[in-house]
Amino acid sequence: MPDNIHENIIKLDVDRLNFGDTETIRKLIIQLLSAIEQLAQANQELRKENQQLKDEINRLKGEKGRPRILPNNPEYQAKAPKEKPKKWHKDSKKPKIKIDRTEYIKIDESTLPDDAKHNGYRQIIRQDIKFETDNVEYWLERYYSPSLKKTYEAKLPESLQNTEFGSHLKAFITYLYYAGRVTENRIHKILEESGIIISEGEISNILTKEKSNVFAAEKKALFETGVNHANYLNIDETGARHKGNNHYLHVVCNNFFSAFFIRQAKGSKTIRHFFDLDDEQRIDIPIISDDAGQYIGVSSNHALCWIHEIRHYKKMSPFLTHHKSVLNTFLTELWTFYELLAQYKVNPNKILNLHIQERFDSLFSTVTGYKTLDDRIAMTKKKKEELLLVLDYPKVPLHNNLAEIAVREGVIKRKISSGTRSELGKLAWENMLSIIDTCRKLGISFYRYLYDIFSNSYSMPRLSDLIPVTCKPTKY
Repeated sequence: MPDNIHENIIKLDVDRLNFGDTETIRKLIIQLLSAIEQLAQANQELRKENQQLKDEINRLKGEKGRPRILPNNPEYQAKAPKEKPKKWHKDSKKPKIKIDRTEYIKIDESTLPDDAKHNGYRQIIRQDIKFETDNVEYWLERYYSPSLKKTYEAKLPESLQNTEFGSHLKAFITYLYYAGRVTENRIHKILEESGIIISEGEISNILTKEKSNVFAAEKKALFETGVNHANYLNIDETGARHKGNNHYLHVVCNNFFSAFFIRQAKGSKTIRHFFDLDDEQRIDIPIISDDAGQYIGVSSNHALCWIHEIRHYKKMSPFLTHHKSVLNTFLTELWTFYELLAQYKVNPNKILNLHIQERFDSLFSTVTGYKTLDDRIAMTKKKKEELLLVLDYPKVPLHNNLAEIAVREGVIKRKISSGTRSELGKLAWENMLSIIDTCRKLGISFYRYLYDIFSNSYSMPRLSDLIPVTCKPTKY
């Protein structure tokens, strides 16, 4: 029996109950429902643990455990209020399409009547793409000086020196691997079938070694500039694998940049190292994170993600109809409060600020009688300062979605290839994930940016130069 069942239930004497005292009976029923809920939850956990033990015993005997079958969608699922549908209209694609060539198709004049007059043309655009080799045979002109006994020879462009492959091919390989999530052996197969003679080892070198110092400098510059220009930072991490060992993929980002780091640890020292902080130092920029302990004390202003906090409530799965109703009612009030915070971000003012603080204290002092919910409400109340940082800094987001979305690419990478196997590979993934996501946020073509670097043209502005300077965070 759970230890926290109310003493009134344990010592209950039915014969002494005064059924005319409705308030006492009501409280007793609520306590009984709470006890039933706890027992049902405990029973479910015990059944789950028992099945796991059975599966492990079967595995040790050389047999198979119970098959893992996904459950049906739950009957009860608390959801956020539906937003009003946005008006949608289809935009014309034609102004965005790059025209490579124009053809005029003439009418067979023999099919026209005698009075037909020319009436211009009607434009039709058909998009297509060519995927073919562009192998070039270079003949380098040579001269020989008998007097000097020296041969003079024309030079290849810098981007073609000391390599067998052109810049477009290198950019294409890199784009397929990092942005397209295509494995090295699949890239090799694609190129082989298109007529390119290249080994998997050469593909690996292009992906990890070629321009590695340049890409590392790009990542370093965009991180430093992004942090220096930021008025807030989102931060998160997820699991990663490196050389067969567990590591962590960290991201620091906001609307304009993303910087990734693969490290063996995820503690506070690791996070502080990103910002070159000593043990007692803190950054002044507000950071938004989930409730993980490693982020505490990194910034003087630490905001917690509201969506992550609400997720705790949405994960609750009560057995009893009464508790489902209680939870659903509280969630409705919780989402209404969230919308109030969103309104404040648009129009911050002192009156609304005070109202939100009072509403927070009231909402998270609620006692429902559903113990699991009441415990969670009490835990949220203790995080008031972090959850309401937006009242002081309205530019700070209410959630950490930017960081959570960013680390998903690392999760997909882990599923595809189980992680990195060399230091060069780890560095390459840190650099490329940072550049890909920053290109996306700044509206820059990742492929064009790759080609700009591989070709040594550097005609495009650097990503670090495109990150806008935002207003430094000031307390409202």
